[in-house]
Amino acid sequence: MLNLTDRRHTARYPTELPVQLLFGGELHARGVTRDVSASGIFVHVKEKLDAYKSLHFLITFPEEVTMSCRLLAFCNGTVVRREEAGEDVGLAIKIERFQFLHSTE
Repeated sequence: MLNLTDRRHTARYPTELPVQLLFGGELHARGVTRDVSASGIFVHVKEKLDAYKSLHFLITFPEEVTMSCRLLAFCNGTVVRREEAGEDVGLAIKIERFQFLHSTE
């Protein structure tokens, strides 16, 4: 069945990956993804962040996901939607640019 309200251009994959949100080069929040795609992520955090805020973030892909080594993705993005459920905050973040980095750990 066609979902006319879903405007996604790329497939989303449900997966829980650790994310670090950075503002001004400083760690601001840690979270866990709910799903990931080539164009964005949805992440659960405890901090209340404004929608439409630009940020940098790091996603850690463990060896079990990459099937080789631990990999970091350094991304630039914008929070496009915020959902609150009690103390948990969900953020939909559009990825504008990313670069893969090898982890040294």
